[in-house]
Amino acid sequence: MRRSGARLVVEPGLGQAAAVNRGVAESSGDAVLVLNADDVLYPDGVAALVAGFARAPDALAVYGEAVHIGDDDAVIERYPTRPFDRDALRESCYICQPAAAVRRSAFDAAGGMDARLDFAMDYDFWIRLARRGDFAKIDSLVAGSRMHRDNKTLARRGAVHREVIRVLRAHYGYVPYAWAYAYASWLLDHNDQYFEAPRAKRSAVLLSLGLGLALNLRRPFRYAGDWYAHRAAGQR
Repeated sequence: MRRSGARLVVEPGLGQAAAVNRGVAESSGDAVLVLNADDVLYPDGVAALVAGFARAPDALAVYGEAVHIGDDDAVIERYPTRPFDRDALRESCYICQPAAAVRRSAFDAAGGMDARLDFAMDYDFWIRLARRGDFAKIDSLVAGSRMHRDNKTLARRGAVHREVIRVLRAHYGYVPYAWAYAYASWLLDHNDQYFEAPRAKRSAVLLSLGLGLALNLRRPFRYAGDWYAHRAAGQR
């Protein structure tokens, strides 16, 4: 690493978000890309992001395509990215962290990542950053996000759901049906919801009504309409 010109900073005891902020503070580049230890960048991925910035000089961030990969680096499936739509961030985190780069000035202006968060720090960051300006989406495959059963977002799925719900309520004052249903499914199955598919779908649909109403006490009619719209469309 040092032979390549990189500088290694080691500071034990920092959480993931705090470690990212510290790393960015120690850097001097114009763009920030966060790569977790078990994720991978594909050839020409960084070059594609840099070219994306050149084509979209006003974009605060540029993100590309990504895939979920297993321990053997084999592709499991495509990451569900989509064209930039700040309102769509209410429904899902469709930006894959290792496949995205942020202008350093924008990262600093947004206050970096929230060190109080353990799982949804990237989701929270995208929501906050999107309020400041637009992102640019590119079609190039940039990164692979590794999925395995010891992955903290799978091993501690319940804690992930609870933190995402806190983030959504803090930013939007509302938890959409998709997130309420996912949490209801976990409460019934207690599985990782990736390698193990949800089992109690009908029960989860019913539970998601009561759970969603409890999570959205100030907007019960909105949630009831949200829940009914998904049922009428035949979606989970």
